[in-house]
Amino acid sequence: MKKLFSNQVINIFLRGTTVLLKFVLSVLVIKKLSIEEFGVFGLFQSTIIISTFILGFDFYNFTSREILKENAKTVGYYFTNQLAFHLVVYILIIPLTYFVFISGIIHSNYLWLFVLILISEHLSQELYRLLIILNKSVAATTLLFLRSGIWVLFLYFFWTQSILAVNIHSILLLWLLGAISSVLLGFKFVNLNRINKINFKWIIYGIKVSLPFFIGTILYKIIEFSGRYFLSFYHSETEVGVYTFFTSISNILFVFVQTIVIIELYPKLIKAKNTSQDEFFITLKIFKKQIIQYSIIGIVLSIICIYPLLWFLDKTALFESVLSYLLLLVSTLFFCFSFISHYALYVNKKDLDILKATIISFVFNISLSFVLIPRFAVLGAALAQLSTFAIMFIVKSTYWKKQKLKL
Repeated sequence: MKKLFSNQVINIFLRGTTVLLKFVLSVLVIKKLSIEEFGVFGLFQSTIIISTFILGFDFYNFTSREILKENAKTVGYYFTNQLAFHLVVYILIIPLTYFVFISGIIHSNYLWLFVLILISEHLSQELYRLLIILNKSVAATTLLFLRSGIWVLFLYFFWTQSILAVNIHSILLLWLLGAISSVLLGFKFVNLNRINKINFKWIIYGIKVSLPFFIGTILYKIIEFSGRYFLSFYHSETEVGVYTFFTSISNILFVFVQTIVIIELYPKLIKAKNTSQDEFFITLKIFKKQIIQYSIIGIVLSIICIYPLLWFLDKTALFESVLSYLLLLVSTLFFCFSFISHYALYVNKKDLDILKATIISFVFNISLSFVLIPRFAVLGAALAQLSTFAIMFIVKSTYWKKQKLKL
């Protein structure tokens, strides 16, 4: 009991600090740089995130189920095969990212940093997910802290002491160092004793199982970041900077709920489903209650804190678009609520329903973006995001209600 309590305290501290440092990064960058430069960083960041999920192919969803099933083989067997799959994807996909630079979305000066950050971020993400499944939550949280948190403190120190130039390049350099350190530590935590024989048949089967998740994830990531690209195309990097800042701050609500509730409880949902139907519904009820509670707490705190933050930053463009932030905050609330039915469907292997909900949301998002963003800029992007996540919540809830009647 004492060890469990200690682990919980460590996890809360590390995750809380990581969320805080992500917030500090957004504030630091937009305070020290121009809103336009923050927009450039936002496009780089969103492209990295989308590319990371392309490399991952959502294969971890398949691996997770395999590891947690009865009579499973060793973790090393599954993860070695997963890494072999990712190596092939690296060879096929990473050269294609050059088109991002040809198109002018990201400046060619950042090419080598983009590739190195992309690989490091992806490996760190896969190691993090594996450690969560293995119930090594402290190790997983430590990786997240290295990848997304601690380097922000070094950035602040190096900027204030004039050790590094105050520019995007120095941000990316420290981001890379944080990601690499998390990968090295992650492999130590996982401790693969030997290289297992590659099972191509298992990998091919995993690709088939992962494909619906992959399509859904990519569509969701396009939904999440489409506003930045639409604003860049129809307006300028300044609008991208405003929108990126507000989406980053509003997304803290989801990160808060994810770290406190989802990461802790979704492996328990899988195990409860494997135990009994009654155990599953009991765990799902706890899952639902906590998501709602922490989402409401988070949104209240976000609304209270936004105006003091804007006064501190003293950027006129942000004050003028504060309504967009409130709309984005409500959209994040809908997104958090949608995960209740999302994981209920996921645990019951209703992957196709999740995919259909995402496709419907994607179609609405792109259609609304074409209509709203050219005319209303940042406000239009926020309205498109709000409408999309509200639709996603409604559709997933509807699918889950239908599935629940069959259980």
